[in-house]
Amino acid sequence: MITREELVKRIVQSEVHVLNIDSIIFDKSLYSRTNGIDRNAVEDYSQNIATMPPIVINQNHKIIDGVHRYHACLKANQKSMKAKQIELPDEDIKLANLLIDIQSGVRHPVQDKKALVVELYDPQNTELNKMLMEELGVPQNTFYRWTSQKRSLMQKQLNKAIAMDLLDPYLTQQEIADRNGYKSKSKISEFKDSLSSKITNMVKIEHDELQAADLDFLIDYKKFIENDVLLYNIWNTSRGDNNSHFGHFPKLFMKNLLYYHTQPFDLIYDPFAGSGTTIDACREMFRQCIVSDLKPDKSRPEIFEHDITTGLPENLPKPDMVFLDPPYWIQARGKYSDSEKDLANMSLENFYDAMDNLFKEIIKRKINKIALVIQPTQYANNFVFEDHIFEFDKMLQDKYKIEIRYILPYSTQQYNAQMVEKAKTKGTCLVLHRDLVVWCLK
Repeated sequence: MITREELVKRIVQSEVHVLNIDSIIFDKSLYSRTNGIDRNAVEDYSQNIATMPPIVINQNHKIIDGVHRYHACLKANQKSMKAKQIELPDEDIKLANLLIDIQSGVRHPVQDKKALVVELYDPQNTELNKMLMEELGVPQNTFYRWTSQKRSLMQKQLNKAIAMDLLDPYLTQQEIADRNGYKSKSKISEFKDSLSSKITNMVKIEHDELQAADLDFLIDYKKFIENDVLLYNIWNTSRGDNNSHFGHFPKLFMKNLLYYHTQPFDLIYDPFAGSGTTIDACREMFRQCIVSDLKPDKSRPEIFEHDITTGLPENLPKPDMVFLDPPYWIQARGKYSDSEKDLANMSLENFYDAMDNLFKEIIKRKINKIALVIQPTQYANNFVFEDHIFEFDKMLQDKYKIEIRYILPYSTQQYNAQMVEKAKTKGTCLVLHRDLVVWCLK
């Protein structure tokens, strides 16, 4: 930022040139007067062009001082005009215009000073702010009163940016500090602790408290707490995500799962990411996530390709929870792929073997929680009921205990008329729900 003393020095030392008026540029976005051009001043200058002092332009021929004189020459159809040219970045032109007027005793409206102060104010640059106060003659109390709204807006934006960075499991706190203009990671650690506490205690916090703390981005989370928390273990909703993905697990269910069984910034791993519901839910609930799939959705770059039947991904940070939404065995046969590695295309024995191997790896890593959703197989198994959750619990019961079981009813549209008639003929009651079970380490 240029000082008044340096600006005056450059102008005094520069020579006067006569320039073609078409080569001079008036950039309205760099003009410091908020009320625009004073047409009376233009008229007065147009009557006294011969005695006008030269205008001042920068190396890009943009006007620093003399906008009214320039427009007076245009009004008088002048082809050229006198100008002094100095080196000055475009971004300093507004400030320079004010400083020249202050030097010459011309009074700018207070709103011009205020507009420039707000524009140039940088909460992380105390030296710049001090220079602005000194050069523009703005008292400290006035300066910080003028910039309070911008300071709050910038802090809101910064807080949200840090919160989003904290959702990336591969960023260190020092890297987050560097990205957001802090020297030490301690600021990030303090912010994370404070944010976690507010998210955990959101029930007790009012909307205006969040706004006052520059945490407006938490208001949607607050609304979730107020309106969308499911209070009983029968989860049924008519609100969909406009997602036609086979076996789709609604985002509302995922958010409730995270709300009840994880803490802010916990890491979730989902190896059956599908259309990316886990990504969206974790972002809205302020949880970290790593997601993979045998056949990733190409529209979701966060989902990397991985065959979970070969084990957990290499270099996977230890998650706080693994969320499993596997293919519902033969109910999903051929719906995801034709691969023999696809759990939906395996025999029941191989399906259970693959899941058992996955559980063994989870047990080996001592991951705190497992959440798994699946529908019992019945209709597709010639009406033979296969309770997958029961089998999975037997695989886990030595190391994990059930924390809770949720029932997720389907609508009756799960079965068409032909299926219903077939069930009637068989004398079989049709299964119409999914199980969602959460296990925790013993």
